[in-house]
Amino acid sequence: MAHHHDVSRCLARFVTRMRDRVSDDICAARIERYLAKAALEDGQPSREAAETDPGINEAVARMDALTRGILILVVSQKMSVSEVARRFRMSEERVCRHFRRAVAIVAMGRDDRSRSQ
Repeated sequence: MAHHHDVSRCLARFVTRMRDRVSDDICAARIERYLAKAALEDGQPSREAAETDPGINEAVARMDALTRGILILVVSQKMSVSEVARRFRMSEERVCRHFRRAVAIVAMGRDDRSRSQ
């Protein structure tokens, strides 16, 4: 029975590693399709109205597609990190890494914007 737990643990680590082998482009395309479909179902345009803070818009525009998509899912769609990971077949660590990067980029953009004013 002890071997069963070892095999289960190894299998879980293997599945996590395989999830992270999918390229960022494929994950970003999955998220874009999901967001487009969700926007059509809600009857809204595919892109939400621009945020009032141009510093945030500028920071989000500089992000790579996957980081931007994860930020939109967590903030606008109010999905949890585990929900994003499960739905788009990524590890939670990968989703967290991109979300932290997105928050850091937005924070730097806001800081840069406030210093220039």
